[in-house]
Amino acid sequence: MLSKYRHRTACGICGGSGLSLILDLGKMSLANAFLKKEDLNKLEDKFPLKVYFCRFCSSLQLLDIVNPELLFRHYNYLTSASRPLAEHFIKMGKDLADKFVASPNDLVVEIGGNDGVLLAGIKDRSRVLNIEPAENIAEISRKSGVETIPDFFNLKLAEEIVRKYGNAKVVVANNVMAHVENLREAFSGVKKLINSDGVFVFEVHWVGNLIGEGGFDQIYHEHVFYHSLTALKYLVEGLGLKIFDVKLVPIHGQSMRVYVAEGKEVKKSVATLLQREKKMKLNRKETFVKFAKRVSKNKEKLLSLLKDLKKNGKRITGYGAPAKGNTLLNYLGIGTDTLDFLTDTTIFKQGLYSPGMHVPVVGPERLLTDIPDYILLLAWNYTDLILEKERELRNKGVKFIIPVPEVKIV
Repeated sequence: MLSKYRHRTACGICGGSGLSLILDLGKMSLANAFLKKEDLNKLEDKFPLKVYFCRFCSSLQLLDIVNPELLFRHYNYLTSASRPLAEHFIKMGKDLADKFVASPNDLVVEIGGNDGVLLAGIKDRSRVLNIEPAENIAEISRKSGVETIPDFFNLKLAEEIVRKYGNAKVVVANNVMAHVENLREAFSGVKKLINSDGVFVFEVHWVGNLIGEGGFDQIYHEHVFYHSLTALKYLVEGLGLKIFDVKLVPIHGQSMRVYVAEGKEVKKSVATLLQREKKMKLNRKETFVKFAKRVSKNKEKLLSLLKDLKKNGKRITGYGAPAKGNTLLNYLGIGTDTLDFLTDTTIFKQGLYSPGMHVPVVGPERLLTDIPDYILLLAWNYTDLILEKERELRNKGVKFIIPVPEVKIV
C-alpha cells in the first residue's frame, strides 16, 4: 500500500460485496497522532471513518483502510502505562503458560506485544519472541529482556520465524486481530507458526459490548474489524482451523478471548456464545442501524450537557487521552473552548496536543494544583478504578461525567 489510505470494496472476512453503511463518523485525524506544539498550524491528515456491515458473514468493519505504516511505526501507547491492563496481561501470560507450556524450550510468540509486559512475565518459563512494528515501543520491549522483531506480522515473517526458532507452542495477540486488514494472511501465518501442535489465543473487543454496554468511541482507524464470534468462526474454519474455546473477559468494556487450534476438542463455550449472539441478532443489519441511532442521541445529550456547564461558568477537563477519547472529541467537536486540558499517565503523550481538537495533554499531577469543577472521563472503561483512585478529588466536590454508553454525572 503506497498511498496514505485506500477504500476497499469487498468484505475483509468473506470477500463478499454485501456491505451496508451503518455509521458515518465523518473525516477524522488518526486517534494516536498526537501533535507537538510547533505542528499545530500544519495540515493534519484526516480520513473517512465509516462502519459497514456484511450481510453474508455478519462482520462489522471499516472499508477505508489507512496505511499501517502511518498507524503503527511510531506509537504513543504503552501497555505498562495502564496498571489494570498490565495486570490483566501478566495474569493472562501466566494462565497460558500454565495450560500450554510444557518446558522452558517451548516458544511463545506474541503478535503486537507492545512493550513486552505479557512476555516478560513468562520469559523464565519459555522462550519468548515479540513481533512489534512500532520501533520506539520495540526498543522498550527489548530493554525488558524480551527478544523483539520490529516488523509487521505476515505469512512470510511466520515462515522466517519457523526456520530460525522452530514452531511455537503458543501464539498470542491482544487487541491486534482487529487492527489487521488482511486477516486471512495473518491467520495463515499463525497456522504456519503453531503447526498441528500449538494454540493461538487472542483477545479482541466484542461487538456485542460495542453496541450494548460499550461505546462508539471504540471505533477508530486502527480498528478495522469489530468482531463477533459468528464472523470469526466463518474466517477461522475457512482456513482449516477451529475455535475450540472462548471466554468473555472484562477488559476494554468486554473482550473475547478466543482459543484456536487444528485438533483440539471444541468446548461448550463456543456454542453458548454463538447462540447468545444469535439471540442478540448480531447477524442482522437492523441491530446495527439501531446502534447508530443511539450514537446520534448520545452526541446530542452530551453536547447539551457540556454547553450548559460552560454557560454556567464551570471549568471542565478530560481524564485520559486514549484513542477512543479522540474519536469522541472529534465526532462531537469538543476542543479547548470546552476542555482546559487532558491528563494522561502515558509519558509519550504528555506535552503534546490531541489529534484534531488540539487539547493539551498533561501529567495527572496537574489535577492536584489546578482542580476543575467537572472531569470528562474519556477512559470510561476504567470508571470504577478511577473513581476510587480519585476519591480525594470527588470529596472536594469534583464531578465526573461518564460519556458513554449513557451520559451521566457521578
